[in-house]
Amino acid sequence: MNKILTRSSLSAALLAGVLAVASPALAGQTPPQPPSSVGVATTVALPSDVANATFTNQYGVTRSLSQLKGKTVFLVPFLSLCGDTCPFTSGDLLQLQARLTKDKATNDVVIGIDVDPYRDSVARLKAYSTMIGATLELWTPTGATTTPNGAAGTGDVNANLSALSSLLGWSVQVVAEDTPAMTDWMKPYKKLTYDINHSDGFWVIDKQQIVRFASGNLPAFTGTIAKALSKFMGQKSNIYKNVNKGGWTPTQALGALAWVTGVNLK
Repeated sequence: MNKILTRSSLSAALLAGVLAVASPALAGQTPPQPPSSVGVATTVALPSDVANATFTNQYGVTRSLSQLKGKTVFLVPFLSLCGDTCPFTSGDLLQLQARLTKDKATNDVVIGIDVDPYRDSVARLKAYSTMIGATLELWTPTGATTTPNGAAGTGDVNANLSALSSLLGWSVQVVAEDTPAMTDWMKPYKKLTYDINHSDGFWVIDKQQIVRFASGNLPAFTGTIAKALSKFMGQKSNIYKNVNKGGWTPTQALGALAWVTGVNLK
């Protein structure tokens, strides 16, 4: 399944914005910058082609990052047919969203950006959202997408997704499906014909549309995922503990959001 691409895959532009030393916070005051083990601080403004790139969420609504100016945005790359990492990314997003909702942090938006637009239609994202019980938004890029060719490592390219991927340093590549091929979790339950290698991690964009924090870590996960998704992964249990130990956690994600917003979150 998707091979893991770590922080080394971040773009040079983002790395140029690293703040070398985290500033210590006084107790009860400004939230501290997350340590370098979590990710790097950046100061990269969204260019117009990225801010205005269009996507469609699982409800069929056209969305763009420019619409979210004035809010803090937490982004992750994912796809619905990833059978090793994305289910845990989704699990962490659900836990993060639950904590933001409990904290009434309505100005913080959590979004999953789909990197497999050829297969991940709005209908599929809706089915995936329902399966995992998501209240956060899942976006798939609008516009033409090239036909994948797993053997050649080409295709599944979309201009709107490419604009965002290029800025954030995401690597997205079509590759041949593993043998034996996995079976789709969605009816009519066909065998998969290709897979997607992609970067992991999370990115935080502030209210002024500046990318302020980037993590290339895997998602660490402890908790429960949807049974259908666990079955898709070939697992007997949907309960997990210490997956990808040392990767990013919902608590670390919350800390990154707190640092960017300057508001302590629980």
